[in-house]
Amino acid sequence: MQRKGILAAGAVVVVVLAVAGLVAFQPWKLWVDQKSNDTAPVSGATSQGGGNPGTGEAAAQTLFEGRTWRSYSHGETTGTVRVYRIANGSQVLRLEDLHTSNGPDVKVVLSERPHDAQENLAPGYLNLGTLKGNEGSSNYAIPARTDLGRYKSVVIWCKRFNAVFAAAPISRSTG
Repeated sequence: MQRKGILAAGAVVVVVLAVAGLVAFQPWKLWVDQKSNDTAPVSGATSQGGGNPGTGEAAAQTLFEGRTWRSYSHGETTGTVRVYRIANGSQVLRLEDLHTSNGPDVKVVLSERPHDAQENLAPGYLNLGTLKGNEGSSNYAIPARTDLGRYKSVVIWCKRFNAVFAAAPISRSTG
């Protein structure tokens, strides 16, 4: 009788550890894509001009842009990074047509380090929030009074495992 109790307690411990491991590691995210489809910061207005003729909408000004991703772990990352200044003065980072790996607790951060020096995320980064989707387009508000001149790259980073998935340069737009 005592042996059955020990086996039952052992089985409960194994189940609890298995569930805790699944919650912590979320391995299914390696095979399941999460899609995001945020609209552009100002619908149809992405030029530096005066906006959409006839709509009264002011255009969003492109401040920074990056298209060349360097992948560090979990496969290739592609897409475009843009930083916009909206007519009300706020700033938004947009990941457009992004394709990257999924994972638990993945963040979008601005880094002071160049995109090709991101083996580990170093101090001097600004967390913009959780990655909304590893595929598609998504927007991230940049806190007011952020000095964008100090940041050289945008990084897709798994906080839970301190793993950099990929990084892209951001540079002054020439247009």
